[in-house]
Amino acid sequence: MMKARILIVDDEQINLTTLEAFLADDGYELFFARNGLDACALAQVEQPDLILLDVMMPEMDGFTVCRRIRSDPVIGRVPIIVVTALDDDRSRLEGLRAGADDFLTKPCRREEIRARVRTVAALNRFRAIAEQSERFQRLYELAPVATVLADEAGRVVDANRLAETMFATGHGRALREDSLYARLDRPAGETVREAIATAFRGGGAAPRELRRGAGADERIMQVRATIVPDGGARLALLVFDNVTEEVKAREGLKKLNRELDDLVRARTRQLEDANAMLMSYASFVSHDLRSPLTVIKGYVSLLKEGVVPLDAGAAPLIGEIYNASVTMQELVQNILQLAKEEHEGPGDGPRPAVDPTPIVRHLFMHVRGLFPGMTPELVAADLPEVGVSAVLIERVFYNLLTNALKYSTGRAQPRVEVGGYAAPEGPVLFVRDNGVGFDARDADKLFREFSRLDTAGNSEGYGLGLSLVARLVRTHGGRIWAEGAVDAGATFFVQLPAPPPAAAGDAALEAAAAGG
Repeated sequence: MMKARILIVDDEQINLTTLEAFLADDGYELFFARNGLDACALAQVEQPDLILLDVMMPEMDGFTVCRRIRSDPVIGRVPIIVVTALDDDRSRLEGLRAGADDFLTKPCRREEIRARVRTVAALNRFRAIAEQSERFQRLYELAPVATVLADEAGRVVDANRLAETMFATGHGRALREDSLYARLDRPAGETVREAIATAFRGGGAAPRELRRGAGADERIMQVRATIVPDGGARLALLVFDNVTEEVKAREGLKKLNRELDDLVRARTRQLEDANAMLMSYASFVSHDLRSPLTVIKGYVSLLKEGVVPLDAGAAPLIGEIYNASVTMQELVQNILQLAKEEHEGPGDGPRPAVDPTPIVRHLFMHVRGLFPGMTPELVAADLPEVGVSAVLIERVFYNLLTNALKYSTGRAQPRVEVGGYAAPEGPVLFVRDNGVGFDARDADKLFREFSRLDTAGNSEGYGLGLSLVARLVRTHGGRIWAEGAVDAGATFFVQLPAPPPAAAGDAALEAAAAGG
């Protein structure tokens, strides 16, 4: 048990020494102050259980000290015994008005001081204990969880208001008068019995889940059991927390996740079936397109090789037809290859490094044939390597080159330049022309389906080519944008993934070896 703490206030050292001697054998913890200011400050710090206060002190008398202490919210309830040589009624009345609890008249007798101090200190301790008990009881009753004190056999010793409500039977019988197990069904009762038994064996207070009721009336609780002393006995403190909403929300989320997983799997199967059908259709279309092209190419090759006599002026036209049929066969094969890549993905390994320069220069020969009355200047610088397939590069730049030439036909000397440069996000390739250009404010419209700008004029097309190119580039992890001005040409930029460092290095070594 803690010692009572007593503050003794007197300006005379002999009085302090005397009171200390009177109380030394009673086990109190004593503190001393020689004036009123020190007394107030020390009382704030030590918060004593009792103050023995002299009245006749310089600067600040005992009555003033008493009033100041009583006005303080922290130490205002500390008992004060005024020790004074004044024994007239007027002085006692002033002491009472100042807030004194009792009086001792100097000179003091040892036994009287000990008895008074013992009585007042004990009363103050009992008052503090009663206040703490009242606060605890108030908190206990207002706690947001049901709390029950029960013995090892499950008999309820005490329960707060929420527990009484939670385990009410409708017969008006108080929970304190009953066995806790009688208020629970068998599974819930067994859960509580195990929690109590584990606690009495010294086990941990891990929460256990129990359920009461069914359907919409089901209540889910977590119960924890902790042992608390009760005099010479021990009791189990059971805390029941209603977690119905949390558990049902968690179960609902799990159910929703399962349903979403099922839906995703179903949609995935649908997409796989659709992709398989699309591949079959692409193969079918490719076959049907290649068959007549093969016939056309075969007959044209006979004419081109002179097997069938023709007028001399027809030879260039036959050559153009033959080149166009070869280009068409390549287009069909590339479309099928791109569809296959979209369906199967790029694979697990990194893409090899691809040099776009020879692909672009090869495309120059094809696109020239698409514009027979035009003699454009086509320029291709050495381009940086990229980490996408050659088929993708061919499809993208075939569209960009034909687009550039289509909108440059009105120029006296059409010019198309293909270049590129390295960038931190990946290599950038560009196609620049000196054609009709476009309003820079309309740059985003270029890549929308069926979108044609005013500068397109009477040119053929439905506004699909660039939108398909943009989709193709984005699908492979790149991006595309355009810059231009009306009647000042246009530049289309394509940023593509970079090749892996090893692949780029190998390609460079191979090129060096070939050159050596």
